[in-house]
Amino acid sequence: MAYPIRFHYLLSSWIFVLSCLYPFHKISTFPLNILASVGCFEVILNPYNEHWLKNAYILALHIAPFFWIPWIISETTLQFAAIVVIIYLLFTAAIQKSCFDIYSILLKERHKGVSEFISDRFGLYLGS
Repeated sequence: MAYPIRFHYLLSSWIFVLSCLYPFHKISTFPLNILASVGCFEVILNPYNEHWLKNAYILALHIAPFFWIPWIISETTLQFAAIVVIIYLLFTAAIQKSCFDIYSILLKERHKGVSEFISDRFGLYLGS
């Protein structure tokens, strides 16, 4: 059985948090958000594969930051993006999980309902 994919294992979650923190660090995460938007294809190509709430979460995680971050690609934003990706790769190495394994499991995982998804992704157990 595959381990559950927690939100902090996913680069798109890191990008979302960094996008939310834009007012503090003032560096556009636009290049990273473009990279993260690839995650929308799972929902777009197969919208009936999972519960609508999980699909809404996935789309919001990947699309919402485009509404509040400036659409800037500069040397600074590209350096920031490279640093974030390197730190993410070091994090996956530190937790002894391959990013390829994480995303392979992510693409194969199916949840019986929203509570199972929340339990797997966030470690919150909602019910029996």
